[in-house]
Amino acid sequence: MDSELIYALKISGVGIVVLLLVLVALAGVVSLMTKFIVEKPKKEEEPEEEKAVAVTTEKSSNLETVAAIALALYRAQTEIQTSETSAPAGEINSWRQFNLQRRLTQSSTIRRTR
Repeated sequence: MDSELIYALKISGVGIVVLLLVLVALAGVVSLMTKFIVEKPKKEEEPEEEKAVAVTTEKSSNLETVAAIALALYRAQTEIQTSETSAPAGEINSWRQFNLQRRLTQSSTIRRTR
């Protein structure tokens, strides 16, 4: 019994040592990669590339303008739709009046829970 326990402890100890060695090796590889793989600074752009960048920024500003207009139209439409569906404060239909009357006739404890 004792020999089996000692054998199991030896196996787990060797496993932990191997795991730690692998983790140290991975940390070393990562540190070497960060040391040797460095982004090189970009060279000065040529005039053709500057024109392409200007065109892309102009397109993106146009897209942003279009998106802002579309958002404003959407918000305006939702405001119009919500104002049409809600009833004016002075106008009460018969179902609403019925429900209000029913709530008033209920006992006070039930009215407080709602």
